[in-house]
Amino acid sequence: MELSTPTSPVSKKALWTGRIISGLLVLFMLFNSAIGFMRPEFARAGFAHLGYPERVAPGVAILMFVCTVIYAIPQTSILGAILLTGYFGGATASHVRIGEPL
Repeated sequence: MELSTPTSPVSKKALWTGRIISGLLVLFMLFNSAIGFMRPEFARAGFAHLGYPERVAPGVAILMFVCTVIYAIPQTSILGAILLTGYFGGATASHVRIGEPL
């Protein structure tokens, strides 16, 4: 059973703008997850500043990587966007918890 919904045409400019913005987000998140795996000093200091033990860094990096890959696949991009929204919400909550300004 196929459900179809009418869609309005999207201009090529809007389509490529969306692709570029999405691509930049994916690159940033993959870079950020790689930093989580490598755990340089500034990343360890950031975890300590937020009150998280260093041992959770690989788990956070894996979560970030998986959510980003799910977002990058066109067939699962909506689920990926929802997962990344939750991930960013958790990051915001971490900063609010320690009283940092947004």
